[in-house]
Amino acid sequence: MTHPDTNPLRSFREPNVRIFFSGLAASGIGMWAETTAVVLLVRELGGQGLELGIVTACQFLPLMLLGLYAGAVADRSDRRRLIIIVQGLMGIEAVLLGLVDLADLETLPIVYFLSLVSGTLNAFSNPARRTLSTELVPDIHLANVVSLGTSVITGSRIVGPAVAALMAARFGTGLVFVAAAVSHVAFLIAITRMDTGRFHPLKPAPPSRTPIRDGLREVWGKRSLRVVLVVFGVVSTVALNFQVGFPLLVADRLMEDEVVFGWLLSAMSVGNVMGALVTARLTSVSVSWPFGTAAAVAVTLGAVALAPSTFMAFVFAVPLGMSTAALVTSSTLVIQQRTDPRMRSRVLALTTVLFLGSKPLGGPITGLVGDAAGALWANLYGALIAAAVVAAAVMYSRTVRSRDLKC
Repeated sequence: MTHPDTNPLRSFREPNVRIFFSGLAASGIGMWAETTAVVLLVRELGGQGLELGIVTACQFLPLMLLGLYAGAVADRSDRRRLIIIVQGLMGIEAVLLGLVDLADLETLPIVYFLSLVSGTLNAFSNPARRTLSTELVPDIHLANVVSLGTSVITGSRIVGPAVAALMAARFGTGLVFVAAAVSHVAFLIAITRMDTGRFHPLKPAPPSRTPIRDGLREVWGKRSLRVVLVVFGVVSTVALNFQVGFPLLVADRLMEDEVVFGWLLSAMSVGNVMGALVTARLTSVSVSWPFGTAAAVAVTLGAVALAPSTFMAFVFAVPLGMSTAALVTSSTLVIQQRTDPRMRSRVLALTTVLFLGSKPLGGPITGLVGDAAGALWANLYGALIAAAVVAAAVMYSRTVRSRDLKC
């Protein structure tokens, strides 16, 4: 009797995976460094909770508006070529932001605009990048490579925010943006070194006049996936707004310097890696996983919000990172494993829209709650709503299952 391979790093045996994820790690570090530096720059320009919410909306609004279309484009394109084009443009955007900052020409409208450009490019990069990673290994390793991709992206947040905090404190935010541009070049180099002959390409999506509607129908037509999507979408919208809630927590509740925000994100990212590696050991994921991990997000976010000291906030940030990564990975895998592989980019884009594209709504709401009720509620309100939606989803699922058994 053969036992399934549960080595969480098993996909790294493939050379293309090692090359791809090394470039992705560099780009991810730059991305998180830029995201953190944008927050610090907005605060330097006098931004409060609302302004933080607006810049978050600019970063993620394109994902909400264009995410599913970008997924349809990726399903019918050469994903490797698409990534090369978009990564090059992302490097140019980061350089422009750095030059504006270094020349002391930065204003909130300029930061908003360039953040919108960055978000648009990321909307097209994300589904292509995530789908390409699944073409590097056979389908038997799908769960593993998706989990490893999550660990690389979220793990890069360990280094990215810390680098941004250190560089911003010593040299200013301008050089952080230039360094982010260099990281995108590193990813381009990695992409060009991959052996395309070792790919496991997916069949191209059939021509359709309604590619977005086809993708939505594929997922929404299954009742179990509908519940997962609702839980994932609500929790992402109200609870995963760390770029808005954490700066307010650090400055207004913990009374620490702004750069501690970067270190807090890095601490959470340690947990991200741990959570992603836990799911990487699995060969399949049940529908119950997203519910359990969403409940863990609610509990740990509430603990961070109520933390009596900076030290305890850092302690609670680790399990918050674990549960967040496990929620994202398990929700993505549950949906992928139950849908048509030819629509994989659209399915991945849909989960990205729910995870990141919801930020244009959740970011400003979190900022307004923080401005009106204080830093405590900027984080705690999301934890309470997340707990409520998980409880409702579990009750609904049990009711449906009980009714089906009686039929």
